[in-house]
Amino acid sequence: MNKVVSSASPRIVKEVIQGPPHNLLESVAQKIVSTTLTNHHQISAVRVLVGKPHVAVIGPVDYLGVEVHRFRSDVAN
Repeated sequence: MNKVVSSASPRIVKEVIQGPPHNLLESVAQKIVSTTLTNHHQISAVRVLVGKPHVAVIGPVDYLGVEVHRFRSDVAN
């Protein structure tokens, strides 16, 4: 049976965001993915979308973001 979890554990997201600083959105997303897979062995895949509003770029954008999708088999144990 496949089980879909609609959002990451708020505790994991809070720990990553309030933890050591990250220079890239990709590293924030990857840390959430790796922590989720480490802490929840029953989860076989994780998809994380991280967005940053109010970014100083030229052009009309609401936010910049990154999406990371990893399977447990993609992550070294």
